[in-house]
Amino acid sequence: MNDINDSGELFTIRNQFYTGQHQKVTAYNLDQFSAEAQPKVMEFQIRSHVALSEDASQLIDEGRSLFADQGDHFDLLQAWNDLNAFGTEDSTYFDAIEEAEFETQACLTALYFIRVHKGYEQAIEVLSKYINSVYINVHELEPYLLLVQLNLINGKYAEANRVFQKFHELPYSARDDIVYHVTESWIMAIKGGFDNVNNSSCFYDEIMANDFEEDAQGKYHILSVLFALTVQLKRFPEAQDFLEQIDALNFKGDVSGDLLANKITFEYLTKGGENVLPLLKQLAQLNPEHELLADYKEKNEKFDAIVEKYQPAL
Repeated sequence: MNDINDSGELFTIRNQFYTGQHQKVTAYNLDQFSAEAQPKVMEFQIRSHVALSEDASQLIDEGRSLFADQGDHFDLLQAWNDLNAFGTEDSTYFDAIEEAEFETQACLTALYFIRVHKGYEQAIEVLSKYINSVYINVHELEPYLLLVQLNLINGKYAEANRVFQKFHELPYSARDDIVYHVTESWIMAIKGGFDNVNNSSCFYDEIMANDFEEDAQGKYHILSVLFALTVQLKRFPEAQDFLEQIDALNFKGDVSGDLLANKITFEYLTKGGENVLPLLKQLAQLNPEHELLADYKEKNEKFDAIVEKYQPAL
């Protein structure tokens, strides 16, 4: 599924998949694409159904019938679908993979280790092995995207930048790709500075110019990123507008609590934290292990220790 150069025929559907426009991805007819491109299109469609919390079993069976020589890929996609559709706690398929042999296998295996086992180091190892293996080709960029993301999540900024720099070893045709541009926007935002953050914000503004009305999940994600970036730029009225748009979506998929964490930060920045306690309670219920809660607890404990230290003896 990875041999075709995605920069041509698959340019639009690839952009839509990696920017969360999953309803648009699932709406395509295979006949709109060449025989060479159809297996990759079907992969995007299956993964989009899974991202939308829809069972893709029927589409996977259709794929097995249409592309009999792609059995390994559909075994992978079936395992991924089952994990999401039936709430499986673990997977013998993913647990058995010692070294990924194709791009999607590397990516979904890494995501499995994160989702099921919180195994960030295992995920990083799988992806790192793959990008240094004989299997990868220059147009397989998703492993780089995930590696940068995982390193940023774990605060390994230098390592994230090192992985990103590997893009510059690839031909321009590979770098002229939505995956490259998304990854670049993350790196710029982390580096900070007005120009870097502003360029990242402009990139997401361009993505937001697409019609997301049928893709609430994707719209929620892009608006959340724009909210965080405008807060970073201290454009508080604009950030408030994004926040109101997010709330209007009434989207229930913030399972990590990151939006609530951003709201809490915004409350502190704009109102001195006067309405922060209800938000902290919501975040504690949603994700009691969120990093912001840990930081908040640590600061309170330090403050209590200082008060106790200097409290006059009775």
